[in-house]
Amino acid sequence: AVLESDDRIPHAGKYGDDDDGEEIMTNFWKDSKNPKGIWRKTTMSSYRTENPEWTTILDIDELAEKDGISWVWKGASALPRARDALSNNGKRITRALLNLSRGGSDAAHYKEFDFLTGEFVTENPFNLPEAKSRVSWKSRDVVIVGSDFGPDSLTDSGYPRQIR
Repeated sequence: AVLESDDRIPHAGKYGDDDDGEEIMTNFWKDSKNPKGIWRKTTMSSYRTENPEWTTILDIDELAEKDGISWVWKGASALPRARDALSNNGKRITRALLNLSRGGSDAAHYKEFDFLTGEFVTENPFNLPEAKSRVSWKSRDVVIVGSDFGPDSLTDSGYPRQIR
């Protein structure tokens, strides 16, 4: 009950600025209405109030229902603003790689998400299949991937030994 209480203080991280220059804060929240959780955002000025006004970015329960997969949120990795020509001079975050696993497995899927539209990228997206991968942004058009590339590419535990 404590872990689902509405009295919890939402831990949030800065996720760039909006078009008005207001700092955006994001949070991943689980409660009795959202057992798989929601990724949501608010402005810094709203976050500082007693009752911040949150906007849902992605509802994991809805995504799991739509996909027919019991997704578990493992996090989001934002495209660094300094590496994004569309970041409004480094002020806003435009893309993120979402890390989702089937039922909480160590192996996960990485899917490119457009932070501005609130949708998964459909045109030439970064979309890595289920594996014990590690992924980092190099630029808006390039990611560095550690995954199963064949013989000797994984450790004995099944994690990436090399990147490409």
